[in-house]
Amino acid sequence: MGSYFYFFCCYFITQLLIFMLALAIDLAFGDPPERLERFYPIVWISRLMYFFDRITKRGNANKEKVLGVIYAVLIAAIFTIPCLALFMLMVPYPYEVLYVILAVPVFKMTFTVKGLERYAQAVITAADIEAKREAVSKIVSRDVSHLDMEHMNSAAIESVAENLTDSVIAPFFYFALFGVPAAMLYRVINTLDAVVGYKTDRYRHFGWFAARADDVLNYIPERIAAALILMAGGRPRCDAVERGRRVHRTIVAMCSVLRVKVEKLGHYSITGRDSSSGNGYEAPRTEHIAESIRVVKRSALIFALCYAIITIVGYMCLCSVRNMLLFHIL
Repeated sequence: MGSYFYFFCCYFITQLLIFMLALAIDLAFGDPPERLERFYPIVWISRLMYFFDRITKRGNANKEKVLGVIYAVLIAAIFTIPCLALFMLMVPYPYEVLYVILAVPVFKMTFTVKGLERYAQAVITAADIEAKREAVSKIVSRDVSHLDMEHMNSAAIESVAENLTDSVIAPFFYFALFGVPAAMLYRVINTLDAVVGYKTDRYRHFGWFAARADDVLNYIPERIAAALILMAGGRPRCDAVERGRRVHRTIVAMCSVLRVKVEKLGHYSITGRDSSSGNGYEAPRTEHIAESIRVVKRSALIFALCYAIITIVGYMCLCSVRNMLLFHIL
């Protein structure tokens, strides 16, 4: 029994150490520069799926669905099984240190806060409307060729808010529950959804599994992220009003915090009225993009603080239980 207590005590502390080191590295250095991204292992996930996409013949919906599942599971296994093998390093003493050294960069690859800031900064510092259009096109999938300045600012804010779930809170959440393998599994599914999870003729059947799996995995993290946005912005509740298709909760929460209206043409719009002043929400400006990044950073730090508190309390409870058992045995 003593060995079990030792393992779980080490697990709590080791996981917290990995989390904090990876977050510190991300905030300090971020992701590799764009010119080196082709060497980044996470990029290989999308490259593999694009390869399978190219070799898959269309025309049979059932076959496309089956192959979509097989390819997704195969890619998930390729990236997750090594993480499970890495996790086994922490069982035999004294390999915990080696596990931490290897796990920190692997976990760091599953999330990015600094990356969101980098792409948003490119939009903020764009010299003219064409430069801004190019910067926005890198963070949204919609056609930006016809967007005016207000709608490009809106698209940037929406992307930052939505990616708080995909790029930050969801990997944090699954790491907190099941460690590096779970964070990597989420990263794989989320990346596959970004590649093939569209309701177009080409991907309607081939990408259905990746899209559904991503929806399921994001169900809880999206709600946590929306709550964190409200906490980071000092808002007790979400009072923005959405019209049109379903909107991500994080986007609605961000609009409530920034008191800004956003719109995705032909899909949805979000607006509202400030309850204290009675004024309607403002049109999105460059300053709102910068503020959205600050909200994202605060949200990530709030999650980190909560995770640290829960981990330390859990560790202390385990130690107390162990001491009580030893007392009764003796």
